[in-house]
Amino acid sequence: MRVNHFLLFFLIASALLVVSPNLIIQGIQAKSHKADDPFSGESILDINPSIGISDSKGIVPKSTSGTTRIDAVGDLDCSNGLHDQIKKDKPDYFIALGDLCYYPDLSKFHSTWNDINNGKEFACVIGNHDAEEDGNPTIFKQVQQYCKDHWYRKVAGGTTLLLGLDTNGDIQSQMLWGQNLVTDQSIMKGVKTVIFFSHKMAHSPPSHHHVESSTIELYEKIQSTIPKGIGIYEVAGHNHIMAESKNGHWFVSGAGGESHYQGFTTDSDWPFVNDKDYGYLQLQIDNNDGNVISTHFYGLDGGLIH
Repeated sequence: MRVNHFLLFFLIASALLVVSPNLIIQGIQAKSHKADDPFSGESILDINPSIGISDSKGIVPKSTSGTTRIDAVGDLDCSNGLHDQIKKDKPDYFIALGDLCYYPDLSKFHSTWNDINNGKEFACVIGNHDAEEDGNPTIFKQVQQYCKDHWYRKVAGGTTLLLGLDTNGDIQSQMLWGQNLVTDQSIMKGVKTVIFFSHKMAHSPPSHHHVESSTIELYEKIQSTIPKGIGIYEVAGHNHIMAESKNGHWFVSGAGGESHYQGFTTDSDWPFVNDKDYGYLQLQIDNNDGNVISTHFYGLDGGLIH
């Protein structure tokens, strides 16, 4: 009877291979694509940005009704309690805007943010202290695998497209990738709002770190190809302040830690600038129409700052 069972199993397996010889290979490939989820805490497969849009599977909306909340902050401290507040906040998505705790590798960041950064609701972008500009080859290699050079995700019932960019990376290849992405009809179907996330900003009040021409070019080239009528927002860190522009579409959320860059002043384009408090930005999106219905900065204790 044992021999008969084995023969039966062998005959069935052989028949399956005749019907679909690629069945097993396809199954392995499908499993490998799972790591392309840009909000996954797993190791992520390398994506060649020169080929255009990545085959990310992370485009399924997390929710289909109500609102979606996104907390975003960069220049993170691993000891000031920000992690505890974000955890209490329970955002639908948390995005770390680079400079991940200012250590020579990501071990301290992982140990502090481990209960948040392992979920599919987490993403990060690469900062200058995570790259070779002000970091080292060790952390740069780790952060490339962890945050990816660039990524995208549709959220808020499919109404909102999030783009993560590496402002320390290959600007030209990301331009091509971004332009291909925002002109792809299947990806842009239902999208009403596009939100850019990066470490270095394309717009900022007069600041410690000036806006770089390469970052401006990266943003302008992608944004110029976005279909008309779609709302465009920008969220960045780098300058260790909280700031919101007059048009309500540009944000600097770099008050996550380290030390403040003080001496900022408000002006007609930037009526809100805070260089005294640590805290984070929260965006709230209507899942029905993609409208950004609120943008607030909160402190380390969760208290409303702006």
